[in-house]
Amino acid sequence: MKRIFSNGPDKDFVINPFKRLMAKSSRLHLAAPFFSLADPVVEAARAGKRVELLVGLNSATSPEALRKVYGIAGVAVRYLTHRFHAKIYVFDEAALVGSSNLTDGGLQSNREATICLDQPEDLEAIQEVRALFAELWDAAHVLTDEKLRTFELIYAEVRRAGPDPDTVIERAVGRAEPTNINVASRTRSRERLFLEDLRRQVYEQYRPAFDEVTHLLAPNGFRRPELEDVGLANETNRFLNWVRLTYVSGDEAWRSAPVRPPEERRNEILRLGQEWTSAANSRVPPDYAAWLRRVRDLFGNAAALQAASKNDITEGLMSIHAFLQQSRFVKGGQSNLPVAFWAANGQDVAKVRRTLSHLVHGPGDFIQRLHDVLYDRGMKLGYFGHFCALELYGSVRPDECPPMNGRMAKALRYLGFQVWAA
Repeated sequence: MKRIFSNGPDKDFVINPFKRLMAKSSRLHLAAPFFSLADPVVEAARAGKRVELLVGLNSATSPEALRKVYGIAGVAVRYLTHRFHAKIYVFDEAALVGSSNLTDGGLQSNREATICLDQPEDLEAIQEVRALFAELWDAAHVLTDEKLRTFELIYAEVRRAGPDPDTVIERAVGRAEPTNINVASRTRSRERLFLEDLRRQVYEQYRPAFDEVTHLLAPNGFRRPELEDVGLANETNRFLNWVRLTYVSGDEAWRSAPVRPPEERRNEILRLGQEWTSAANSRVPPDYAAWLRRVRDLFGNAAALQAASKNDITEGLMSIHAFLQQSRFVKGGQSNLPVAFWAANGQDVAKVRRTLSHLVHGPGDFIQRLHDVLYDRGMKLGYFGHFCALELYGSVRPDECPPMNGRMAKALRYLGFQVWAA
């Protein structure tokens, strides 16, 4: 059986074993400094395969190709900008290693040298390649929408003019490099670890899972008339709320739930979606739409938030389910939650305004701002935790972050998604 592929005169195209191994695998780990061939990745994801795609952000990577794969359910994308030259493609029981980038040239037209490891005697080598991918993946940064937009803008500039375009791109998006014995990045700061964990939760777990549910419910007509005006993301929020309250009784129900393969997960979501559509009790509070308007009008408007009174902020926060859940930790329950919240935060209305304004309207990366309000002592608020911040932001900006809270996470875990739900 042929082992070396070079895109040579005898038509030993690298794309042939690449497509063959993709078709046979359920999980794909793809690492290439240059990326411009999106279609195989899109097709794999649509076939229900899980794809981890590691690319270089440089002048040879196509922003259009990245935009095609970004945000697709089942595809996680990370990037490096420096000292990244490995071209490795790992499949369920095989790997391709060589000089071929994930481009048309690398897979079909450039002369390359790529070896296919798919024989029984290759098992140890495949495991070594898999370990190398895991090391590179762990060192890489999560591709966020903000980073992708920055890359798109700077790519257009450097392609028009300028020496050393890759340096300009790296300066714009920030350096991201794998570890080696000559690089001091072996020890990563605690803040960077927190940031990357948060990015992975939001962009590689919550958003793809949430989007998958949305894209199954809406096209199949599994919608509730009372939610017609709240938007698809918040409709999905209510479906997951119904799943949690109807089927996920107690922590054991979600903790012990199996991680389901895509087709099995799809069938379960469609079954429950149909049931939810006709359920006598949709678990949607009668004033849910009013709650949502209150949250959007107050927190989604920077000027309104800056002018908000203590009472305005209290009413807005009490419209967020994750915040109401904080009453579990308050003597006297929900009725005493506002008193406990303001006491824990020194009655400092200005600080609360600053923190919430920074979260929703601050500059730069949302994940950095999320980290700030959760861990920065100057911003952290009592009785306002991880899911409070995610649900507030997601209710206002569902295009960037789904309106997540603890119920949503546990429902997704119950449905078979591998998400953090503690």
